[in-house]
Amino acid sequence: MPELQRVPLTLGVTGHRDLLGEEIPAIESRLRELFDQLAGRYPDTPLRLLTPLAEGGDRIAARVARKRGIELLVPLPMPASEYESDFADEASRLEFREFLADATVVDVRAARRSLEGDRDQAYAQVGIYSSDHCQIMIAIWDGKPARLGGGTADVVEYHQFGDMDGLGLELTGRRGLAKDDTDLVYHVVCSRERDDGAPAEGLKPGTARWLVANPERVEIDGPPANLDRMLARTGEFNRDVARVVRKSRASSALSSERIAAVLPGWTEKLAGQPDLARTAETFAVADLLATRYARRYRIALRVLYILAALMGIAFIAYADLDRSSMIAAYLGLFFLGFVVYRLASGLQWHRKFLDYRALAEGLRVQFYWRLAGVSGQLRNDFAYDNFLQKQDVEIGWIRNVMRFAGAPEDRLARRKADLDGVIEHWIGEPGGSGQLGYFEARCSKHRRHVAQTDRLVAVTLWVGIAITVVLALGQYRLDDMLVTGMVAAMGILPLLAAVREAYAHKVAEKELLKQYTFMLDIYRMARFRLSRCTTVDQKRELLRALGEAALDEHAEWILVHRERPLEPGKL
Repeated sequence: MPELQRVPLTLGVTGHRDLLGEEIPAIESRLRELFDQLAGRYPDTPLRLLTPLAEGGDRIAARVARKRGIELLVPLPMPASEYESDFADEASRLEFREFLADATVVDVRAARRSLEGDRDQAYAQVGIYSSDHCQIMIAIWDGKPARLGGGTADVVEYHQFGDMDGLGLELTGRRGLAKDDTDLVYHVVCSRERDDGAPAEGLKPGTARWLVANPERVEIDGPPANLDRMLARTGEFNRDVARVVRKSRASSALSSERIAAVLPGWTEKLAGQPDLARTAETFAVADLLATRYARRYRIALRVLYILAALMGIAFIAYADLDRSSMIAAYLGLFFLGFVVYRLASGLQWHRKFLDYRALAEGLRVQFYWRLAGVSGQLRNDFAYDNFLQKQDVEIGWIRNVMRFAGAPEDRLARRKADLDGVIEHWIGEPGGSGQLGYFEARCSKHRRHVAQTDRLVAVTLWVGIAITVVLALGQYRLDDMLVTGMVAAMGILPLLAAVREAYAHKVAEKELLKQYTFMLDIYRMARFRLSRCTTVDQKRELLRALGEAALDEHAEWILVHRERPLEPGKL
């Protein structure tokens, strides 16, 4: 299995073909400035250029990128031999082949068979693919509206607003009403070699500007803050992955072992399928990181609540024991709790636990969808298209990683679906593996925890009442030390119950029990209905609905936990 890849910052490019030769040096200069700026600003996130390698702007960007050592990803709307027929001469065709030799090629046509034979729509689909899989779109554009369908202006319009009306394509807007994180355009202004080839009024050839949809198209000074946050989180993920790899002897061994643990039965089947292997690898390492940070966060949380309980006991004991010792103990416990809090919050264990778990669960759905043939046939059928769209922009980076990990290659549309394997390993059997077994175990565990909390509260209540009755009836006949101990117990027992209840609220025991019970019912119903399906299409539709339910449930899980961060003042 290949080395674990760093998640890149993917730049798409769209550009006119009929550029003026005298403007090309200025265009190249603007592109070099962009690549250098991004490489310096986001050192932990490698650059990758998504270019169809058409003549003109696409090819210019590819040349500059290759000199900078930037990886090329080439989506093709048709077989390369047919695509070459649009090039002007043999020199252009030779250059195209040289680029292909060092690039990763994506056969967009394979996933868009319904458009075969319509050249304009085929080119438009390349632009759509580039837009859907990049974070920044480079547009070498005159700034004018489109004249013909599928051109540069259409791609820019689609990237920022989700529309490409000129071709009559029925596209479901991928953005809906949510604020999107991928509408950024780096516009390099150019002229065109034609009678009315000057750029739009107010634009100067060879200059560059940043454009966003806000909601109308507006110019901004540089990359927006939400992109900075997204790429900072992506770079942080890359660093965390690198640390995991360094601690293991080989990243490939780490990937294989982890994939075998979280995706049993699939390791050998990923050979020769790099797109699926990339999804599986990213899922496996995200799951590993989520597990590690969850463990650290929960240890820190338990330590803080134990310290809070001990501080309360020291406060209660202050009246009856050595006061200076109790003050010292109280301050020492407070200082220790502050150190634990600063460590956990400074290293962001809680946020990373939630983010990496969200990433892993999204990739789990994406992986099984693709194995079942649910995704990759149509638009807007990838898990990242709608996952966490209602959440704040700080977790937009998760969709960025999912776009990289879930980007299909040409094998996707031709892959034979393994529906039985997906049903067996994803859904599983009651009392066994798969998500059925997982949610059964989680429900059982949370029921025990909720019952333990309720019992503790009830026991402390009745013991407190019993102590009160004993003291009321016989305090003058009891030893003073015993009375003191009983009075202290009347304060300590409710304190322990309150701390346990506060901890249960912090980890959302009751809320999660409801969610897990709901998802257990969903998986049981899915298993039952799948057993009654008679066609492959019926099974795929059920698996699609199941995946959407799983993504919605995990978005709710994220919301529940994000509202309960470490806050020492509320312990």
